[in-house]
Amino acid sequence: MRYDITNIAIEDYLLDLMPPRDEVLATLEERARVHGLSLVGPVQGQFLYLQALSMKVGKALEIGITTGYAAMYLLRALEQTDGHLTAIERHADRVEFASQLIAQAGLSERVTIHHGEWAEVMPTLDHDYDLIFLDVLRSASSEGHALEALELCVPLLRSGGLLIADNVLCSAQVLEEDAPPLVRGIQQFNRTLMNHPQLESVILPLRDGVALSRKK
Repeated sequence: MRYDITNIAIEDYLLDLMPPRDEVLATLEERARVHGLSLVGPVQGQFLYLQALSMKVGKALEIGITTGYAAMYLLRALEQTDGHLTAIERHADRVEFASQLIAQAGLSERVTIHHGEWAEVMPTLDHDYDLIFLDVLRSASSEGHALEALELCVPLLRSGGLLIADNVLCSAQVLEEDAPPLVRGIQQFNRTLMNHPQLESVILPLRDGVALSRKK
């Protein structure tokens, strides 16, 4: 999938610079190519990996595990930091697929996947996560869900923890004044994020837009 945030030639250049992925990730990338699935891709995956590894993350949370591709990069870091990943996914088939992928990589003991709606599961979780990866903005069912997700994430983060949100530029649709409801929700999310009293944030034009926030 192309997102048209950065020059396509630059995206291809960065992709070509990435080292070969292991068999599990390479197989998933090919499956995504054939079936038109959306993945964060190896460049953004490496970004997640390095953030988690640099922070020596012990507790990570992924909201929206989808295929398990991003989770694999986080788990590769957590394997080195002796950490654990908690994930939430509302689609049973995605939970099963991601679980199989993670098991194939031998990392099942480092992940707990909750099957359910994130808005219902998040209030039941422990606090003090070192890193949260929010990957549900494009699947929000209403205009207000992006902001709801943000307000549920902030209390779960420890002071100094990182919130990483994907798809915050939404194929550049955030530039539209008369945007559809889902995009309006992301526009509101971005404005609130950048002015949130508990967060220090920056938005990067990486693939479909990545927001990086540190809790004060």
